[in-house]
Amino acid sequence: VVDKLHGSGKSDRDGWRTELPMAGLGVEVINKMNDDKEKDVAWQGKCSGTVYIAGNEKEGHFSVVNEAYSMFAHTNPLHLDVFPSVVRFEAEVVKMTASLLGGKESSSDRQVCGNMTSGGTESILLAVKTSRDYMKAMKGITSPEMIIPVSAHSAYDKAAQYFRIKLWRVPVDQDFRADVKAIRQHINRKTILDLGELASTYGICLHVDLCLGGFVLPFARKLGYVPTIKTADKSNNHNHVPYHVLCHGLKVSLRYTIPSFDFSVKGVTSISVDVHKYGLAPKGTSVVLYRNRDLRKVMH
Repeated sequence: VVDKLHGSGKSDRDGWRTELPMAGLGVEVINKMNDDKEKDVAWQGKCSGTVYIAGNEKEGHFSVVNEAYSMFAHTNPLHLDVFPSVVRFEAEVVKMTASLLGGKESSSDRQVCGNMTSGGTESILLAVKTSRDYMKAMKGITSPEMIIPVSAHSAYDKAAQYFRIKLWRVPVDQDFRADVKAIRQHINRKTILDLGELASTYGICLHVDLCLGGFVLPFARKLGYVPTIKTADKSNNHNHVPYHVLCHGLKVSLRYTIPSFDFSVKGVTSISVDVHKYGLAPKGTSVVLYRNRDLRKVMH
């Protein structure tokens, strides 16, 4: 694809600067930048996979986000003593995110913790690195392996290359759920990252990538999505129909159950969720969560 693009004829980069100018461009460069911005696609809230915040950039939530961002654009959260305000903000975002994803459940021991990152890819990279280092410390695994579904994000491929982890991909079913039987076949004493009950049974790590739906599923669950129930028709005891609810005068069919997906699941050791998606924050903000402090300590 890249070769085809490079050989497609005239480049749309003609006129682009390739060297630093001899003299500064001055404030008028802002006008030029604004002109270039007008050529962008009208993406606000309608361009899946890009930026999820919607509306006029000078109004409402959008303007508040922009103002807050400008206030702290030149801070460095690595320096805790210099920018305690930013440290507090990060801690609050992490804690609020954890509370949505099972952090308050007794099954998680209420120790869920984490950090903010620059995006979903970094969150996944850190989770994989943490799993590798944690399993090395706990089980002495020095030739780690990782099992993921074919639908997994390409960040796992990067992680496998960066951290020298052998990667196994397993198929998914028609509902895009990973094939558990195929996963079980690949588990061995070198496996560090795996899925669901298998992770708990075999004592290995499980990362849940909620980068897209992490700020949606908790609320969908609260809104009453429920499993299907059997009908009273004795002629067909296996006939299932969905529940129905009356919501503001509209009859809504709740066809699908939302399975447990967060730290309420015993085997889950880490979760990634992007704040810059349905958290409606600026691009470049994600959260990686860990079940306990021992895991996060290994991340560093």
